[in-house]
Order: sequence, then structure tokens, then C-alpha cells
Amino acid sequence: MGRDQGTENTGSIGARIRQARKSAGLSQADLAERIGVSQPAIATWESGVHDPRRLVMAKLADALEISHQWLAAGGRSPAEADSQAAAAYLRRAVRHVPVISFESAVKFASDPNADPHQMAEDYIPVTANASLLFALFLDDAAVDLAFPKGSLVVIDYGDRWPADGNYCLSVVKGEPLVRRMRRDPSRLEAASTQTDFPPIEINGETEIIGCVRVSIRFH
Repeated sequence: MGRDQGTENTGSIGARIRQARKSAGLSQADLAERIGVSQPAIATWESGVHDPRRLVMAKLADALEISHQWLAAGGRSPAEADSQAAAAYLRRAVRHVPVISFESAVKFASDPNADPHQMAEDYIPVTANASLLFALFLDDAAVDLAFPKGSLVVIDYGDRWPADGNYCLSVVKGEPLVRRMRRDPSRLEAASTQTDFPPIEINGETEIIGCVRVSIRFH
């Protein structure tokens, strides 16, 4: 049986997930790996954009060794508070995010004011709080555990300070790539089924372009 988190009156489900995760000494990426979701999904729940589904709530409770009742007793996020799920979904702001190439994304390393709409090859509708967004199709064996071949990742290029464990788009020696940020020491790590992708030290030849906010897998 999971444990309750003391007497602290943490209001929302997202806040309770964050509290329990930190108490367990886990990063968002660590928790995501335990329950089989992406790190941006954890960030979305903790920030209150929307709440995890019932089956995922049970997985979260088990992974964090807390009681499901305590977690579920948290207040729902404002976007999920309607009695009808469709109403909550339809109220979220939809942004039409430009899909660009990796070659175009390199331009953001030298020009943070670059306009992705001028580089757009297509658009994808996404619900997100951030406004400075573009998307890329990702086919990289170095991160296939997090983003299977053909995944579309949405990059928030207004946020160039990824937290430990978060995935980000970087330019390393002129090459754009998505990797997981690790701190102390600062480095970029792979998340792969293969073992031949060593960590990349962050130095003067490394430029962080933005953080991964959403990933979409196409079947």
C-alpha cells in the first residue's frame, strides 16, 4: 500500500505529483521512465495543463509509492474541472505550430529572433501554454527510447534553460540534435536501445535552442 505524504495540504493533482516525485528524489525524466511516458507528459501534469488519466494515476501512485486515494483527492486542474471531458478539451487554446526541418532549426542558434513560420513545411495543431514553438520530425537512434522513429517533437524556443532530465534541442559543432540535459556536470545524454552514444560535454561549441514540450507519435 502506498504512503500518504504527511499532513501538507497540497491542492492540485499536479502539485501532489511534483511533491511526491521530489520526496522520492526523482527527476521528471526518472518518473517518466518508470511509468512509460515522456518527460514532457510529466511536466504537463505537474504544471496543471491537464491531469493524468485514471490508469496512469494508478501507475503514478505505484511508482511514487504513495496511496492512490491521496493522489486522486487533489484538486483537478482548471482545464479538467468540467464535468464533461470534451468541454475541458475544447476550451484549451490551440496553436498552429510550424513544422520545420533540422537544417532550418540550426538558424535559431545564431538568431533567436528567427521566424519559424517563414521556414514552415507544414503545420500541426497543438494545445500548449507556450507561444514560441516549432516542430521537427525526429529519427535518431540516440533517443529512440524516448522518441520512437518518426516522432514529431514540439520545441519551445523561448525556453533555453532545460532542467535536469528534460529533453532539449541543441546544436553541437554545427549539428542539431535532441538529447536529455544532465547537470553536475552539465552534459547531454542519449536515451537509446544502443550503447554507443557517449555523453556530450556542454562547452563553447554547444548552443541550446529550446526545450521539448510535446511529442507526438504517428502510427
